[in-house]
Amino acid sequence: MAAGTTPASRLACNVIHFLPYAPSRCQIGRFVHPKRFPSMQTRLGSALATIAFAAAGCSSNSGGETAATPMPPTLPGVYEGRFPCSNCDAIEATLWLRADGRFFLRQTLTDEDGAAGPSTPSSAYALGRWRWEEQAGETVLSGAGPERRLAVLDADHLRLLVASPVEHLLTRDSAPTPFTDRLVLAGESSVGEKSIVFKECLTGLRFAVADAGAYRELRHQHRQLKPRDNLAFTQVEGHLVYVPSADRATTSEVLVVDRIITLKPDTAC
Repeated sequence: MAAGTTPASRLACNVIHFLPYAPSRCQIGRFVHPKRFPSMQTRLGSALATIAFAAAGCSSNSGGETAATPMPPTLPGVYEGRFPCSNCDAIEATLWLRADGRFFLRQTLTDEDGAAGPSTPSSAYALGRWRWEEQAGETVLSGAGPERRLAVLDADHLRLLVASPVEHLLTRDSAPTPFTDRLVLAGESSVGEKSIVFKECLTGLRFAVADAGAYRELRHQHRQLKPRDNLAFTQVEGHLVYVPSADRATTSEVLVVDRIITLKPDTAC
């Protein structure tokens, strides 16, 4: 999802839309029947052996299934990369692969000096869920639009599988920062006596809403609309803050609603 009012044509020309990846298939060559060409009978045995060898290369068992690849235990993390761009210097990409199976992806257009492009804002976002596909040995991102796939090269490098001759590499960030970008979020809000909870639609993540920004306006609009079951489809512009626990051993994510865009009662994700 894109935040702000960036012209759609510019983002569409620059931000990579990763296409579904189709794994290659083994193809076994055709052989001529030996009765038609008797001279080939002496080579029939070797031909059959070649077929058997090729079939074994396609599959490790008689069922035609490839061997399962376990997910690398260190796969979750933050990865960064620099992708080609048609009319800017590059696209700076950052991918947060969360341990809870959700992902955030930010892509930012940059000029030659590394600064953001002339349009403000110039970033596009994707959110959703990710999973490990054992048969392909790939990470699959599912959100709005087509699925995106990533191959694991090693413990610190991912490759986005895209229809491009240029390799799209992402490298693990050794000192990652939390996701605090301000962007548009669509979800469901429910208002309690002393709190508001927001559930984001694509990821299913639930956030407590901080008593800041447009918090009181959101409570007021809920009271005015009186949604059934106290649940309303809500589109907001906001950002996450990270609040440490009392012993500072852990942190929790809290949503700050900066601006209310839409509030529709009796409607869900």
